[in-house]
Amino acid sequence: MSRIRIVLLVLTLMSASPSFAGWAPAVVQNAFKKLYPTVSVVGWSTDQTYYVAGFQYNGFNMKVWFDIKGNWQMKQTDWQTLDEVPMAVYHAFTFGNYSSDNVLDVTYVEFPNQQAQIVVRIGIDNSLTQYQLFYLPNGELINARNVTNMYNILGAGTFL
Repeated sequence: MSRIRIVLLVLTLMSASPSFAGWAPAVVQNAFKKLYPTVSVVGWSTDQTYYVAGFQYNGFNMKVWFDIKGNWQMKQTDWQTLDEVPMAVYHAFTFGNYSSDNVLDVTYVEFPNQQAQIVVRIGIDNSLTQYQLFYLPNGELINARNVTNMYNILGAGTFL
């Protein structure tokens, strides 16, 4: 009976190991090293079926999503403020319906096979309400969604 328990425990641990923080398959880690050979400190996590590398690069916090084969699927750069956004996005936000709200953070999201997006998260004054505004680099607002009670609001479920 104890052998069965040990086998079940080992199988459980083996099946759960990809979800442990700090772990990614060698093919994924090698793909990351090819993209960012100078980055030495990487935190690994998972998001749905993707491995996510979190690190700092050129003064920004970044995350890169990889599939199980090591193909990068999404890259996010945490710009924090509107200082880095393209001028078209800055003008669209400044002269748009949400300009009087507080900018909480700004994230630049890149993909291998589609246009990048700039996501501005705002907070409404005197409220817990938060929105995400999704802009294309040309300043076009393509989506505005209430994210007040959402978790992992820029993860795989949003884009992939």
